[in-house]
Amino acid sequence: NRVFEEAVARGFIAHKNVPLLVNRGEKSERRPDFTREEYATLIRKLPSWINAGKAGKPTDMRYLMRDYALIMANTGMRHGTEALNLKWKHVTLFEEKDLQYLEMSVSGKTGRRDIICRSGTINYLRRIHERSEDLRHIPFEDLLKQRVDLPVFRLPDGTVSKNIHQTFRKFLTDIGLITCPRTRQNRTLYSLRHTYATFALLNDGMDIHALAVQMGTSIGMIERHYSHLTPRLKKDMLTGKRYELSRDEFEDR
Repeated sequence: NRVFEEAVARGFIAHKNVPLLVNRGEKSERRPDFTREEYATLIRKLPSWINAGKAGKPTDMRYLMRDYALIMANTGMRHGTEALNLKWKHVTLFEEKDLQYLEMSVSGKTGRRDIICRSGTINYLRRIHERSEDLRHIPFEDLLKQRVDLPVFRLPDGTVSKNIHQTFRKFLTDIGLITCPRTRQNRTLYSLRHTYATFALLNDGMDIHALAVQMGTSIGMIERHYSHLTPRLKKDMLTGKRYELSRDEFEDR
């Protein structure tokens, strides 16, 4: 349609000769995510599952997967390019009105954008830092100030792994959460991004525009994939009620 609009504007064809093009693509499907109860179960079972791993790299991978997954769920960033391109120099701590905020500058398919992380995210970054053999001698705040040009998500020996999704899949399989009962699809690390969006809309009352900016997507995309939340959103907003999450239940500390 835009090509034809440009052709008309340039005088290549008359407006009456523009064909009618209709998008008959399939309707967007709901994407697999986690309910509040499922996410709480996921967090609860992480420690024992990690402890059951084999010593050495297998356990190191489990620890890395834990913090990687929790950061995905608390930021809404994309698994893959955005996460794997994240370096310590892209992480910033700043204060406003005596409150501390954690900001990340992520780069992916929609370019670079700055995102504000949920409060618990700093704890997961600290754990990765403490396990890093070549960085743990540097105080965490100094590490961020020095703008260290090294990947955030890596194993203690500095190795960057692209197999985190496999570890996450095994974890979900072992604890019985691999299949989303609402969509009948298997969950992946991307399901944590969708969980972030769902919690942001339902529990935080975040407006769609702010969520689209945070997640690096369009308002239309948010409306298409999360339209199933509309009735509950209206109910909560009109009654003035907001479901409060328990910090102890929702966060892994």
